[in-house]
This record gives sequence, structure tokens and C-alpha cells, in this order.
Amino acid sequence: MALKSRVFDDLLQFASTARSKSAVTLAAVSFAICHLIVMGTASLGASADLDLEIPRQIIHFAAELCRFALPLGFMVAGFAIHSKKARPR
Repeated sequence: MALKSRVFDDLLQFASTARSKSAVTLAAVSFAICHLIVMGTASLGASADLDLEIPRQIIHFAAELCRFALPLGFMVAGFAIHSKKARPR
């Protein structure tokens, strides 16, 4: 039980640092922006104008990928910075 308590305390301490707060905030903001782009470029049906349809689909696909890749990248970067500073030398 002591191990679980220690892990929980470490997690709470990490979440309260300024760098981790900014990583979580950046992840949430990037998800929200990409989600709005995905919703804005969603297909409403078949379009007769392929000149406009293809760029819209490319933007939609890129936003779909970035919707999950950017927040994950921000979180990994935040954890990596924290783990480098947390190691005793």
C-alpha cells in the first residue's frame, strides 16, 4: 500500500509543477483547435467541385492526425523535461 501512496504522491507533485501545467494546457488547447478544424472540414456529402474537395480532405486528414499527435507530443515533452530535472546527479 505504501508503494501506491508514494506513486500517487509523486503524480500529484508532478501535476502541480509549472512545466507540467503548461504541457497539459498546451495539449488541451492543441486538441481543441484541431478538433474544431476537423469538425469544420467534415464532409457534408458528395461535392461536385473536386478542386475544392481535395484540399479540404487534405486539411481534414492532417487535422485528424494532429488532433491526437500534438497533445501526445506536448505530454511526452513535458514528461521528458520533468524526468531530466528529477534525476539526481
